[in-house]
Amino acid sequence: MKNKRVIKLRRAFVFGLVLTFALGCERDLSDDVVDATFSRQGDVFIDTPVGMGTDFYFPFEGSKEEAATFDGEGYQSTASVRVDVPNPNDLAGDYAGAILRVDGVGRDLSGFDALTFWAKASRGVNLDQVGFGLDFVEDKYRVTKENLTVGTNWAKYVIPIPDASKLIEERGMFWYSSGTDLNSDSAYVIWFDDIKFESLGTIAQPRPAIFNGNNLEETTFVGSVRPINGLSQTFNLGSGLDQSVAPSPQYFDFDSSNTSVATVSDLGVVTIVGTSSLNSEGELIPTIISASLNGLAAEGSLTLLSLGDFTQAPIPTRDPSRVISLFSDVYTNVPVDYYNGFFAGDGQTTQGGAPPINIGGGQVISYTDLNFVGIGTFLEVPTIDATEMTHFHIDLNVQDETIQPSDFIKLRILNGVQTDSETLGEFFIPAIDLLGYSGGEELPVNPFEDPPRGWSSFDIPLSSFSGLGARDALGLIFLVSDTTISNVYVDNIYYYSVPTSPIDAPEAPTEDEVINNVISVFSDVYTNIANDGLNNFESGSILTLETIASNDVLQYTNLNFTGLEFLDANIIDASASTTMHLDVWSPDANGFKIKLVDFGADGAFGGGDDTEHEINLGATVTNQWVSYDILLSDFVGLASTQNLAQIIFVNNPAGTLFVDNIYFYSN
Repeated sequence: MKNKRVIKLRRAFVFGLVLTFALGCERDLSDDVVDATFSRQGDVFIDTPVGMGTDFYFPFEGSKEEAATFDGEGYQSTASVRVDVPNPNDLAGDYAGAILRVDGVGRDLSGFDALTFWAKASRGVNLDQVGFGLDFVEDKYRVTKENLTVGTNWAKYVIPIPDASKLIEERGMFWYSSGTDLNSDSAYVIWFDDIKFESLGTIAQPRPAIFNGNNLEETTFVGSVRPINGLSQTFNLGSGLDQSVAPSPQYFDFDSSNTSVATVSDLGVVTIVGTSSLNSEGELIPTIISASLNGLAAEGSLTLLSLGDFTQAPIPTRDPSRVISLFSDVYTNVPVDYYNGFFAGDGQTTQGGAPPINIGGGQVISYTDLNFVGIGTFLEVPTIDATEMTHFHIDLNVQDETIQPSDFIKLRILNGVQTDSETLGEFFIPAIDLLGYSGGEELPVNPFEDPPRGWSSFDIPLSSFSGLGARDALGLIFLVSDTTISNVYVDNIYYYSVPTSPIDAPEAPTEDEVINNVISVFSDVYTNIANDGLNNFESGSILTLETIASNDVLQYTNLNFTGLEFLDANIIDASASTTMHLDVWSPDANGFKIKLVDFGADGAFGGGDDTEHEINLGATVTNQWVSYDILLSDFVGLASTQNLAQIIFVNNPAGTLFVDNIYFYSN
């Protein structure tokens, strides 16, 4: 469906009534003066434009500007508005859409109950949208009827007015928009005639609704902005049939049961301004958003529970030149067909996704009733060539009250969608990884009991999506849940590539080797002590010496853990040191830990006096050198640092680590 909002105006108009008084005049107005009123003319086009002025036709942006002409055939007449809907590849415009606006002050339509017109088409079609109330100024009282079926014979159509009392100065008399995507992708003609506002007296049984008549319940946060959608007004016509239209929000009166928690604007935008209070039983008190139209309560509502301030997802810091982003406030996103391709025939229950919700100025995708959902880039937008990308990133924030250890979310990526070469890769995320614990956090005995429920960030090598194969035409991403996990916030969906090695050296150390009692294990700046091996454990890790920017660095690949050993005469006496320094560069952002082992007074392994302590440094920032200066006093498990024999690096999961400038010093 074409639904263009911006138009090409040939000129602008300013209209108004001005009452001028002469300076010093003290005369009262005569009792004979009456309030100025606007024209109550209902006719718009009866074989010719009626009272519309000379400049009344304005096409939508992208539509064929000359699609509408006066034709020699009308309803029981010799003239009509003929609209030639073009082929989708017409260079002059790929659809037909325009408004008919009064050239001058508006009309008072409060005495009518419907817009009526006669129409026919060159073949049976569905008119995408038709209505009134678009004036390209405020569009305040827009009314839309979608997918109106038009046949090949003249027939009269009725568009009810939701609340005529609003239309006391309306300029938007009629509008239409239609393309060929709903109509077999080939051109056709529609004729309109006898377009007018009438008082039929047969428009009855009004039934307004918001949210399509559903009573929704949502958990939200301070700063969240949420539009009220699914607006409709349904009438019973004189024919006995029901007719539903989509009114603009200004026809409705919106209400919040607690404005200290949520407010609603005239445009139907809900803003969360406070936190829900608790009742005597410690439960959140809901705030209910409702509406009425012309004094009648609208079916449907929104029940909100505000949990307070919202923590945004971690801000991505990757080089934008190495990122292909589908959804993020940080990067420029590629075109996306949809964030929720609803597969009704396949049993999908997932709601939400479009439009993204605004929480505290940040855009977040919210999925509710999640069983599976698709994010598509293959219908009307280009597929994604991620051949040069190495990883997939996504941030997930599970909002369900309980999560069981057996719960999960699966990520599926499809390449070559709907082609003979379609492939599917899958990655499994267990429940434990969705609880919001940080990568370096020590998990409690029962991690599922009152977990933090924050954001969980996932950086997944594309090679881990088993079965994916090629990634030159990525078109679908699926999130699949076991349905126990059903309410999830999603942010920062992107593909990215990581450099395999640094291109620069870390900053050179500045500690004075003598004054600061530097004991250097590995550095180009200082004199290094002897060692018994810098990769001594049989863990499968591989150590190579690399020269980067004229600087030697240690490269550990397939590193899960390894030991740097200093035995017998090489044992390190760091008792006069206060701090340990090292510089680390990683492409993996894996959890990094460092352990020191002191062999005790006997200087040998075992003997009962060995002590050790491990510090979890968490996930290393990727693709940049990170400097660590760790107080030796933080290694609280060490009885002393006089006989340090092992420095142990732990990387989980296994990955690549570049290390430089390993030394002890005092400050």
